[in-house]
Amino acid sequence: MLDLLKKLNTEIYDVVCSKKIYYNVKILEVKDGFMLIETKKEDKILLNLGLVSSISAGKDIAFGTIPKNIRL
Repeated sequence: MLDLLKKLNTEIYDVVCSKKIYYNVKILEVKDGFMLIETKKEDKILLNLGLVSSISAGKDIAFGTIPKNIRL
């Protein structure tokens, strides 16, 4: 899986899970059905790959690949 992610040519990703979206994270390791990610705040989170629905190349927050909820 990490080989496929390297083809996106970036170190920063947006990860969509069933209940939450993680913006601008680094994927540290993928092993045994889990993914270890690091957020901007340098928090480390362990995600179950069964709950991950998509991973895309992360961009600047203003021009993110996954739109955030906008409330007027």
